[in-house]
Amino acid sequence: MLVIEKVQLDRIKINNDLQLLEKMTIGDSLYFDDLKKAQSIRSLSYYFVRSRALRWKFTFRKMDNGWRIIRIV
Repeated sequence: MLVIEKVQLDRIKINNDLQLLEKMTIGDSLYFDDLKKAQSIRSLSYYFVRSRALRWKFTFRKMDNGWRIIRIV
């Protein structure tokens, strides 16, 4: 059985996380208190750098009550 449903395109989330990474400059950081979200952004940062052949680098650090992604280069 095949079910086809209409999807409203305006309800699909545009990847704001990718746009956020694009705007980061050296020294900027993002803080997350949710490990899953932090790991998701971490893997997205690797994809972002590789797919665009950038010389950027990000680091992932454990903080007191969360995790921080920092653009270092």
